Amino acid sequence: MGNWDMRKQLNSFTVEQAKSYRERKRTIREWGRWIDRKLDEGWEGYLVTLMYKQIRGSEATKIEVMGKEVVRVYATFLTHLFRRPNAPSSRGKLPILIAAPDYPVAKHQKVILEEVKINDGLHFHGVLLVHPDRRLKGRVEDYFDNNMHVYVNNKHELLRLHLRPIEEHASYVTGYGYKTIRKRASIGLDGFVVLPRIESEMPS
Repeated sequence: MGNWDMRKQLNSFTVEQAKSYRERKRTIREWGRWIDRKLDEGWEGYLVTLMYKQIRGSEATKIEVMGKEVVRVYATFLTHLFRRPNAPSSRGKLPILIAAPDYPVAKHQKVILEEVKINDGLHFHGVLLVHPDRRLKGRVEDYFDNNMHVYVNNKHELLRLHLRPIEEHASYVTGYGYKTIRKRASIGLDGFVVLPRIESEMPS
């Protein structure tokens, strides 16, 4: 399964399939295998957590606002990786971000007790894949540490952004990061944000 196929797969689901627990579980498992293949090909993988300031409105409204922030983070990061993302030389190398809304689980209550007070704990988890051939030199974690003010400031809804390298098997990472997609039919597969969005920009 190629990563553009991932987007086509999401777009092809009927409402019933998108709400199906079996279909959600199968899709997440397939994506975990696909991420493992990307890591084997030399891509760098990171688990991304995005926490937000208090957002008014329903769950759907909050997810929409949070999703737009995910797109903003991706678009900003992209400009630091490639001067001309649409250039032929960049094809097949653009970063890939697969993010989804998430709620904390009880076993992590001590860690997120303060955070569950904000948006009832709703936040986003994602997997970021970065090609080694890029304009940005050095570690991706160092880049975000040094430029966090660009992403988290008083102009935007993002409260905190955290990255850590993927060291576990990708099936575990996706199982944890996308657990709310799997468990909650009210969000379903429609909750995924897959970037980049345009087929011509998608890495092969």
